[in-house]
Amino acid sequence: MRLSMRLFWLCMAVPMAILLLAQIYGADGHAIDLEQVLALPSLHHLMGFDALGRDLLARLAEGLQLSLFVGVCVIVCSALIGVSLGLCSAWLGGWVDALLMRIADIVLSFPGILLAIALAAMLGPRLDNLILALVAVGWVGFARLARVQVLSLKKAPFVQASIAAGSSSLYIAIRHLLPNITAPLLIEASFGLAAVILGEAGLSFLGIGVQPPDASLGTMIREGTRLMLLAPWLVVWPGVTLFMLVMAVNLLGDMLRDKLDVKKAADQ
Repeated sequence: MRLSMRLFWLCMAVPMAILLLAQIYGADGHAIDLEQVLALPSLHHLMGFDALGRDLLARLAEGLQLSLFVGVCVIVCSALIGVSLGLCSAWLGGWVDALLMRIADIVLSFPGILLAIALAAMLGPRLDNLILALVAVGWVGFARLARVQVLSLKKAPFVQASIAAGSSSLYIAIRHLLPNITAPLLIEASFGLAAVILGEAGLSFLGIGVQPPDASLGTMIREGTRLMLLAPWLVVWPGVTLFMLVMAVNLLGDMLRDKLDVKKAADQ
C-alpha cells in the first residue's frame, strides 16, 4: 500500500507540476507567434513551442484539463446509466433482465475501442460526440457489476425485511442496495477513468476526437510525430504526461481496491 502511494504521488507529480507551472507563467495556448516556431525550451517557456509557435506548456495544461473533463463526464454518465440498468435488471428479473443483458452482450461482442471509433466517426469529430461514443461503450461494465452485486444482496435478510415492511423498490434501492455496492463501483470507476483517458487520446490521435485548435494530448502527439526527428519534445512531453496521468489513475484504482476490498480485509 505504501509503495503504491509513493508511486501514485510520483506519477501525479508531472501532471500537477504542468498545471501549476502553466498557472504561474500564464501563457496562452492558442496564441501564435511565428517567430517562435519550434523554438527550444527556455527559462520563460519551459517546454518550447510547437510547429505553429504556440507555447507547449500551456497546451499541455489545456490537454490535461480536457482529458480529465472528458474522463469525469464519461465515467459519471456511464455510471448513472449502467448502475440504473443493472439495478433494474437484477431487481425485476425475467424478460427485463434477459433483454438488458442481451443488449450488454451485443455491446461487449465488439472490441471497445473499435466500437468507440465507429460511433465517433459516424457522429462526427466533436467533443460531445466523443463523450457520447465513449459512454455508449463504458456503461456496460457498470451495468454488469451492479447486476451481480444486487443479485447477491437481493436475498439478504435486511432486504427481505424491508420488502416485508412494505418499502418501495426505490426506497430499497437507495437505502439498502446502493450503499452496499458503492465500493466495487468506485473501483470500477477508477479503472474506467484510466481507460477513458486513453480512449480519448487514441480517438484524438486518429483525428476523430478533439479537433484543433483545441488542445488534446492525443492530438498533440499526432501533430508532433511529423516533426519527431526535428523537435522530439513535441512528442515526448505529451507522451510522458499521458503515461504519468494514466499510471496515476491506475495506481489510485489499485489503492482503492486494497482499501475497499472487504473480503481481503476480513482475511487479514
